[in-house]
Amino acid sequence: MINLRTNIDIPESSYGLTYKKKSMLVGSCFTGNIGGTLRYYKFPVMINPFGVMYNPVSVKKVLDILMREAYFEEKDLNYYNNLWLSFYHDTSFSGDDQKNVLKTINRQIHEGAQWLSDINLLIITFGTARVYRHKNDHSIVSNCHKLPAEEFSRELLDVGTIVDEYKSLIAQLRDFNPHMHMVFTISPVRHWKDGAVGNQQSKATLILALQKLLEEHPEIEYFPAYEIMMDELRDYRFYGDDMLHPGNTGIQYIWERFSQTYIKKSTFKLMDQVEEIVKARNHKPFRPKSLEYQKFLKKQIEKTEQLIDKHPHINLRPELDYFIAQLEGTANSGYV
Repeated sequence: MINLRTNIDIPESSYGLTYKKKSMLVGSCFTGNIGGTLRYYKFPVMINPFGVMYNPVSVKKVLDILMREAYFEEKDLNYYNNLWLSFYHDTSFSGDDQKNVLKTINRQIHEGAQWLSDINLLIITFGTARVYRHKNDHSIVSNCHKLPAEEFSRELLDVGTIVDEYKSLIAQLRDFNPHMHMVFTISPVRHWKDGAVGNQQSKATLILALQKLLEEHPEIEYFPAYEIMMDELRDYRFYGDDMLHPGNTGIQYIWERFSQTYIKKSTFKLMDQVEEIVKARNHKPFRPKSLEYQKFLKKQIEKTEQLIDKHPHINLRPELDYFIAQLEGTANSGYV
C-alpha cells in the first residue's frame, strides 16, 4: 500500500495518566483543545488559571505567581475604557467593578496554587516567541487589552532568553512539587499577523529553545503537536474556516496521538464508560415526556450510580443530578 502521509514518531512516555492523577495546562489557546477533551472525559484538570497565554515569558509569570501564591492588589490593576484589567490575565478577568475583578483574580490564584502543588502532570504550550512590552515599566504583558498600540513595543524573544527563564523555572517547579511530570508542546496555530516568514521565525525560536531545554533536562518531555499538524496533517481540510487554527478533525487526530502517548492503556475502557454517560447527558430526546424517555433516564441513573460507586474519584455527580431532575420533571408533567 502507498503511504500517503509522513508519520511522526513519538517516543514512548514513562508517564501514564489515570483518573486519579490531576493535570494542569497552561499556555496558548491550543491548551483548551487538549484540556477541554480531558475535561470532557472527566479527568481532573485545570486549564489556564489566568486565561490564555501565548508567549513563554507570560506562561512563566503565571506559574511563578502560583508557586508564590502572590495575591493581587489594587495597584496591580489598570483602568481603561471603563474596565479594570490586569496585564497578566486575559480579557475574561476584566470588569467594571475593581473589587470583583480582584476577588476573581485572587480566587483563581488560590485555587491554582493549591492545584499546582498537587498535580501529577503539567502541560505547557508555547504559541509565539513574539511579545508585547509595555513602555511605562518595560514589562512583558500577557494581553494588551486593546490599549493604544503606541503604549507597547513588540519584539522577538531570543532562544537564550527563553532557555534561561525556563532553566530556573523547571528547577523551581521540581522543588515546589517533586511529583510533577512536565510536558512541553508548541501550538500548531499559526500567527499570521506576523506573516508567513515571521510566523516561522517565531516557531523556530520556540523549537530551538525547547530542544536546548530537553538536552539539559532529560526528565521533561516534548509532544510534537506543531509537527503533527505541519506534516502528518499537511492539508487544509484539517484546518478551520480561517485556515490558521486546527479544525475539529485535526484537533481530534492530535488528541488521539496525545492520548496514545500519555494516557495509561488500562484507562481507555473506563473512558469509554464515562463517555457513554456524558453523551447520554447531552442527548436531546425526540419525545421528552414519553415513557421511553423515562426508561432511558432510569437506565442512565443506574449506570451512573454504579460507576460512581466503583470510581468515586470521577466527578459524575452533575450528570447524575441532571438525570434525576429530568426524570422527576417528566414524572411530574402529568404524562400517562
